[in-house]
Amino acid sequence: MKTEQFHVPGISCQHCVRAVTDEVGKLVGVASITVDLPSKVVTVASENTLAAETIVAAIREAGYEEVAPVI
Repeated sequence: MKTEQFHVPGISCQHCVRAVTDEVGKLVGVASITVDLPSKVVTVASENTLAAETIVAAIREAGYEEVAPVI
């Protein structure tokens, strides 16, 4: 299982959580998605290695342009 984290400054409410979870959840291989509102971090666990760019594109599709991998 591989885990990736992304900082998404624009997330602020449960609607944001649903929007990001719905879009990222469409990606093949995603096992779980966790959104921590206070830290504005989205954690994605996948069964296979997903390219960070693919996850970023899904988050952007949900309406959040500012997305940065957490290093």
